[in-house]
Amino acid sequence: MKIALFTDSFLPGKGGTENAIANLVLALQKKGHIVRIYCPDYHQPEQESKDFSVFRVKSIALTKNEMMALPSLCKKKMLQDLEMLDPDIFYFCSASGMAKAAVYFAKKFKRPLAATIHTKFHMAFYNSSKSKLITAALIKSLANKLNKADGVTTVSNDMARALKEYGCKKDVQVIRNGMNKNLNYEDKEKSFEHFNFLFCGHVIKVKNIQFTIKCLGNLKAKYNFDNFTFNIAGTGNYQKKLEKLAKKCKIDKNVKFLGYISDKNELGNIYSTSHLLLFPSPFDTDGLVVLEAASYSTPTLALNGYGCGERITDNQTGFLSDYDEKAFTERLWQIINDKAAYQKVRKGLANLIAKSWEQISDEYLEFFDNLIKNNKNK
Repeated sequence: MKIALFTDSFLPGKGGTENAIANLVLALQKKGHIVRIYCPDYHQPEQESKDFSVFRVKSIALTKNEMMALPSLCKKKMLQDLEMLDPDIFYFCSASGMAKAAVYFAKKFKRPLAATIHTKFHMAFYNSSKSKLITAALIKSLANKLNKADGVTTVSNDMARALKEYGCKKDVQVIRNGMNKNLNYEDKEKSFEHFNFLFCGHVIKVKNIQFTIKCLGNLKAKYNFDNFTFNIAGTGNYQKKLEKLAKKCKIDKNVKFLGYISDKNELGNIYSTSHLLLFPSPFDTDGLVVLEAASYSTPTLALNGYGCGERITDNQTGFLSDYDEKAFTERLWQIINDKAAYQKVRKGLANLIAKSWEQISDEYLEFFDNLIKNNKNK
């Protein structure tokens, strides 16, 4: 199968969407399928990996974030490239310029069009624009693109509900993210002399790290509990505000900003020495960090009813809390004080099983194949 994949988010970006797409493409290529990726150049010198076949589109910087880019489409060059590829299916994994290009070329080539949405774009758009009108217009545009697709998937039930709220009229199939097995880690007992809490990801407002800092501040104030460190692994434009908030909550000495960690062994050590991943993100749809933490025997405290908590069974494969500062604070205190329950959850993490990307790629291939067959029947 030859797949033309269009995305506004790809390497060298470091987010969950970029990693999910990269892992899916590698799994598809391993099975002998051809995937050509059409994405922005992020106004950077070309440094392509030999692992991927990529067509870079010239782009304009949208924000100070170098991975945010508005593609300046060169339809003539892209058309020539697509004619050489002669794809069986067009596939977009984003909401903006590259998705629009996928819709255009799928119609021109009279080939089926598939879509996968990983992100709660209403939150992302509003966080960037600070305008309800602009956000509403962009969401309407995304819904129009999805309604032109022949098939739509997403990675969680929470995100599927969100797409319906956006105005997507298509049936939405849930295909969760995969997980590469951690073969190098041997479980070690964690010391309770000092509690290490962790956040791993982009340090931006929609990740809700501010909620965690407030809850930890409440924990310290109410229970006089100061025996902890909250490590924040990642970079982003919200760090200075979080530093001020930590100082206001009187836990600035407890909060450590580690920056982006590229070394896998170093990151693995941080996961393995952490007691709990604190991930109360209403934005994330199927957070890969929950699975990564579990692979190092570190459970997660997430929000009940949101995508990041869908994989977790409370008190068995992790911990869940209502989206409320008081409830989250009390849940933290319960976990800290009930060592037996914590150890039970750690042992239960083996049941937080995710399919490999090879298995997930089979689900996508079946999805694509059905669209191709239906298109031929038309």
